[in-house]
Amino acid sequence: MQTRLSHVIFRMTVGVSLAVNPIQTLAETIEETVIVADRVDTSSQSLAVSVNIIDRELMETLGSATLPQLLKTQVGISTTQTGGLGAVSGIRVRGQDGFRTKVLLDGVDISDPSSPQIGPRMEHVLSGSLDRIEVLRGTQGLLWGADAGGVISLTSRSGSTEASLDIDVERGGYGFESETLTAASGETSMGEATLLMNKVALDGFNARLDDTVLADRDGYDNDSYHLSYTSPEWQGWSATLVAREVDARTDYDLCYTAAFGISNDCTDDYKNDSQTVVINHSNDSSQTRISWSESTSERAYATDGAVGFSTQGHNDQLTAMHSRQVGDAYRVTVGVDLDEQGYDDGFDQRSRDNNAAYANLQRESHDLIVSGGIRVDDNDDFGRHTSWRLTALTPTAFDGISAKVAVGTGFRAPSPYEIGYNTGPWAFSPATDSPLKEERSEGWELGLRDVTGAVTWDLTYFNQQITDAIIFDLVNYSGYVQIAGESESTGIEAQVDWQLAERFSVGGFVSQLDAEDSQGAQLPYRPELTMQLNARYNDGDSRWMLLARHTADRVDEFGSALSDYTVMDATFSRKVTDSINLSVRAENLTNQAYTDIAGYRSPRRALYVGIKLAI
Repeated sequence: MQTRLSHVIFRMTVGVSLAVNPIQTLAETIEETVIVADRVDTSSQSLAVSVNIIDRELMETLGSATLPQLLKTQVGISTTQTGGLGAVSGIRVRGQDGFRTKVLLDGVDISDPSSPQIGPRMEHVLSGSLDRIEVLRGTQGLLWGADAGGVISLTSRSGSTEASLDIDVERGGYGFESETLTAASGETSMGEATLLMNKVALDGFNARLDDTVLADRDGYDNDSYHLSYTSPEWQGWSATLVAREVDARTDYDLCYTAAFGISNDCTDDYKNDSQTVVINHSNDSSQTRISWSESTSERAYATDGAVGFSTQGHNDQLTAMHSRQVGDAYRVTVGVDLDEQGYDDGFDQRSRDNNAAYANLQRESHDLIVSGGIRVDDNDDFGRHTSWRLTALTPTAFDGISAKVAVGTGFRAPSPYEIGYNTGPWAFSPATDSPLKEERSEGWELGLRDVTGAVTWDLTYFNQQITDAIIFDLVNYSGYVQIAGESESTGIEAQVDWQLAERFSVGGFVSQLDAEDSQGAQLPYRPELTMQLNARYNDGDSRWMLLARHTADRVDEFGSALSDYTVMDATFSRKVTDSINLSVRAENLTNQAYTDIAGYRSPRRALYVGIKLAI
């Protein structure tokens, strides 16, 4: 389908002129650095690629409990969920499925090899455990080995420089309960350590519209633990050790018995254990990082209390990166990634290595910042593949306005799970007719931005294609099939922020997306129009935010149109003393009835109250 450009521009003009944005203003973030773009700290002012940033203050203002809830407030990102918290979530960056997005936690890939297409279980990442989120949108994430969906980089919470104990408690609708404890040693002569314990529980609601017999609540429980230690610095060197555990259970509807009957008494148990060792070195002109990590995941699906299917997966990584400033104008970054992924589902066991080397060169002058990167991957099953990226940022003739352009490529090898399923006992023709091969992606973007005044804005046009996309056969349920040809996503993203006063800002975004398969049909659950309007106030003691998000022009997996909807959220918090903070928030303030996924309910209005104690 063709985008009606004049209609798009009109919608964007209206949205931008009214908008209010909870995100930090671009002017506020002008001096901050991000790591997701180049794998090293890079000034946000020098980036020619598109990046979203959510810091801890914004997370607390939004109040959302899980990663998908936070990400759906960002331009260029849409989410779907088959019910409430913990339900299977789809996160799509510029219309691309989540398994095409690299997800990193403290620099470690948290993809789950035991999940279909190695989809990361982002619904189990709790916001209470995070300090910062960075999202690189599009095909410019090659330094991480990313595909068309870009990169999501998560940073865990840590304590302050002083010894501290923070306790967060919240209660709310649908039986929601959340407790977070963060204990930190502060900086000492022996180093610093942080312990974080985060628990979320939910009674939930009946998620399926057709569950009229059992009609039970589909609840959720998540216990997450994080322990980290960083050694004292010695001549620029330091070491960090991290251990993390997630233990979650989700109740859901629509599963099958051993006799292939349908049941709505279903559970999904998920457990993940990971360990990481990182050695860092930095000085005025260089950064070095060496890391080793291992991650083990277990999933078990039960119907009517009996486990019918279970899998295990492992993800082991060894990485080394060095970045050096050469003179005043150049920075060179080189590195290697050695990855092993595998799974065991009781029918098949598979393991595969992927080794890669990459390099990136950036040149910065007064009137032009350019960079070029290349990455070579050597995959056990699919051989060698080369990806590249070029970016440029330059001021225009108009005061304060810069122009940006980026172009890049990527690839995704079929996951061990996809290959194993197609060679297993449940697959048949057409999925078994020919072996799967790698997907290839390419894309470009260009735009303008102004981050110099009280009104800051960013306007970006993007285009990206996937060649030979791999999908599950939803017609015959035969397995994973390769779709010949190119699927394409094009769109315009506009965001603005207006700092009306020192304590009050308004802003917003509009995203217009055309996502089509190789036959030109609209891809399911990709809204063509997303708009967000928000207002934010913060005087240091009190802060509030009002957010309205409109989603329109979607279809389901069968091409049927889904209803448009608008959801409003509101939050308010007050610092009572230096140690006590009270909060209240409302999700779906107007009690809007809507659905993310055909056949499933979405949450109605829910109120929450919380208290934060700093000891």
